This record gives sequence, C-alpha cells and structure tokens, in this order.
Amino acid sequence: MENNRINLGGALLGEELDYVEKINIEFDENTGRITHIGKGYDYKGKDLRGYVAIPPLVNAHAHTADFTFPEVEITKSLKELVGDPKSVKYEYFKKYRDKIVERIAQFLKYSKSLGIFTIVDFREEGIEGIKIALEADKIVAEVNHILLGRLDVFSEEELIKLHSISHGYGLPSVNSNSKEELAKISTVFSDKIRGAHVSETKRHYLRDDLEYLLSYYKPTLLIHGTNLNEPDFDLISDIPLVVCPRSNLWFSAGIPRIADAIEKDVKLLFGTDNGAWIDYNLWKDLELAYLLSRVQRPLTDFSKEILKGATTTAYRIFNLNYGVEEGKTFLVVLLKKDELSWAHNIYSAIVKRGSNLVSHSLGAIQNLK
Repeated sequence: MENNRINLGGALLGEELDYVEKINIEFDENTGRITHIGKGYDYKGKDLRGYVAIPPLVNAHAHTADFTFPEVEITKSLKELVGDPKSVKYEYFKKYRDKIVERIAQFLKYSKSLGIFTIVDFREEGIEGIKIALEADKIVAEVNHILLGRLDVFSEEELIKLHSISHGYGLPSVNSNSKEELAKISTVFSDKIRGAHVSETKRHYLRDDLEYLLSYYKPTLLIHGTNLNEPDFDLISDIPLVVCPRSNLWFSAGIPRIADAIEKDVKLLFGTDNGAWIDYNLWKDLELAYLLSRVQRPLTDFSKEILKGATTTAYRIFNLNYGVEEGKTFLVVLLKKDELSWAHNIYSAIVKRGSNLVSHSLGAIQNLK
C-alpha cells in the first residue's frame, strides 16, 4: 500500500462515530496504529474513494460451537435445547465431536467477512470446551475470540484451571450453581469477565434472578435481559447488557426493551447468541434492534446509539484499541459508498443496509479478507 496512506470517500470517526467525507488516513506498519487522519485526499494515497470506512463490529454474545449443528430440532423449547448437560446441545456435541473445531473456525471466518472482528463466546464443557475453541483460533488468527468458560460440574480445582486459560466465566443461568458456588466463582474470576444470562425467560425473571446474581455472582456482563423493565435498568447502570433480539424472538422468550435501555443510558451491546439457530450475521440483530426501538418509541431514531453499541461502546467494555482515530489500531471495514452516497441518514442506512454493503477489511499488516 503506497506510503501507508489511503484516500476514502468517507469514514465514521472517533468515539462518537462522526461522519466525515473525503478524508485520508496514514498508518504505521511497524506499530499497526493510525498516525494521521486528514481532510481531503492525499495525492500519494491509495484510491479508496468509493468506500466509507467504519470500525470493526463486536459480537458481544455467541455460542459458536452450536454452529456445528445448524437448525437441529427446531420445534423443541429453549430449555430442552440448551439447558443442562442432558440437553440436545450436549447430545450433539458428542455426536459431532470431530467437527466442532472446524465449525467454530468457520463461524469466526464468516463473521470476519462481514466486518465482525471480535466475538465474545460462551463456551460449554469446561476446560475441554476452552481448549477446543483455542484450536479453532489457530485457524482464524485475526479475530479477537474472547472465551468465557463454564463448569458443568462445579469443582474449585477445575475452576482455578479454567481461570488460567479463559478470558472469564460465562454463567448459563441463576439455576446453575448454589449461592456458595456463585460466590466462589466471583472470587476466583474477580480479575476477569463474569458474564451471566439474566431474565431471558419470564420464569427466570419472576425468580428475581437479577437481584440474586447481583448479590452473589457480581456480574460484569449481563446477557439478554429480555424481561427486564425500566426499574431494573436502574440497577444495572454500571453493568453492560448484551441483547440478542433475533434469539429472543426465535425462542419465544420475549422482546427486549431496546428503547427503554437506551433512554436509561444502559451500556447496550449486541450479540447473535446460539449458532445452531441464529446465524453469525450481527448486522441482522442491529437492524432488528432498530426496528423494535421504533415500535417501542414511534418515529424515534436510535440508529447511532445502536451502531455505537456494536463498536465504540463495546471497545470500552472489552478494552479494544479500535476506532477510526489517531493512535488506534488500523483496522477498518470498508462499505461500498455508492448506495450510502444518496442516503439522507448515514447511521440509519448503515444499520439497516450494512451487511449488503461490506466489501472487505483493511489492516496495517495485511489485507484482511
């Protein structure tokens, strides 16, 4: 890439994703960082004026190993499919054991092709589950694969081992462990991510699972919250919430209160959830979240907040040095500008049309395709 400079038709810049047209970006190959962003075009830069650069997306909740058996037993309930080790999921983990590494790698690869470069993965099957995912990482190295493990059978010794090889703990539900075990997990993983599914179903919500988790597990990341309401959002003002709207609709769990969460300044992130029944295309969840927010608050526009939830908000939560600004890692997703060029609202257009516009991604070291 000549002189490590590119000319772009536009870009979403900085923490607030400010849209600016006709810019040039310079980067350092040695550090992999953006060194300068200038207005107008640089005559020495590579011509990419037909593209708009956006920062890479973060899929903040997925179960990638489920991608091994897409659309299996679709008429069964959420509990039957993904519950304890007697569920359908575990049956198919055994049945397709030799395929799991390959399918996790494919999930990562396909995600990357859509500009999704970070995936927070809830991995089942304890230490072995984490090791399987680490094998997949060797195949697709450019993706940030954040691994949250869990123990199907609690053991302090295994818990400590799990801590040493994972990025955190991914609690399946409030039913998974006793108060004492939750407290122990919280202590051992005090320096790492403590994720938990919360109020995904009405049954869990009616058991006051949020208060229970806050008291004993002290989560740093909450998943779903499908049945949480406005007063509950006040309780989690400091805890990020990952919503997975396609999954919630598919499993008939309910409709997450997107508009309420945004208006309450919840740190809202987005995920795709179970790879067996919901595909890896996070763009679909962003669009659906946007549409649901319009039902919940007619004629509003939360497109920018939703796009930030999949990018800059998530970067802060997971300590990722991404973003189109000086000093950040040079990794941008290029969207074809032709359709965007006549859009009257750039954020709405990107949220609703993004997956159709992704061309490829660029990084300082190599062209990531």
